[in-house]
Amino acid sequence: MSEKDAELLRSHLNIALRGLSQARIRDFGGYAVGKRRKLHVVEPMARDVAAFLCRYMNAKANGQPATVEGVANAIASALRNVSDETAYKLTARDYNTWTDLCEAVATFLERCMEFHGKPYDGSLTALSESNGWKMWEMIQSGEQPKGRWRHSWAEKPGDDFTGLYGNACMGRIFKIDLPGYADRWFWLAAADGDQRRGWPAAGYEASAKSAACRVERIYFALLAGKSKTGS
Repeated sequence: MSEKDAELLRSHLNIALRGLSQARIRDFGGYAVGKRRKLHVVEPMARDVAAFLCRYMNAKANGQPATVEGVANAIASALRNVSDETAYKLTARDYNTWTDLCEAVATFLERCMEFHGKPYDGSLTALSESNGWKMWEMIQSGEQPKGRWRHSWAEKPGDDFTGLYGNACMGRIFKIDLPGYADRWFWLAAADGDQRRGWPAAGYEASAKSAACRVERIYFALLAGKSKTGS
């Protein structure tokens, strides 16, 4: 695996792991070191991370294409190796602990699989459907975010923002500092599993404003109990 692919793997893992819901992180970490941990959440956590990872990278195991399920199983194995102390630190969103976790999971994956970035056609328009949306689902040029967007990590300001509507977290938007990704803003919607009603959990847009609007569209649709249609 090339140095660029290794860096890309870590970037995507960092995004996906940090995008896990606080409820799942609390179940995974417990309410004190080694106390009240609910390890049944490891599998759904691993599935979410694997789905995000496989959206942007190709995975191979023993020279053959790996499935999302195969990648999820490997991630779940890595997460089960996390110590009680580390798991509990994750609940406080400790920056260094999250960085160490990302590196540990990446190293584990590299031992059993190869990852390569997927080719990108250079288009972000819904006409090409390269970012998963139809023409009628495009973010309009005059559309503006309604919520409050702030830096996700106060100790490390940058191109990473969390959207709030009142006290509720709607999701995150961020950029990856890698060649070929400069014109993409990734987004994560704050909804788990069955709660998504067919809406995607992650994707990308051409600008921070568009990514924020995409998160808000999904958030308000879920709030109103609307499912994704027309796909």
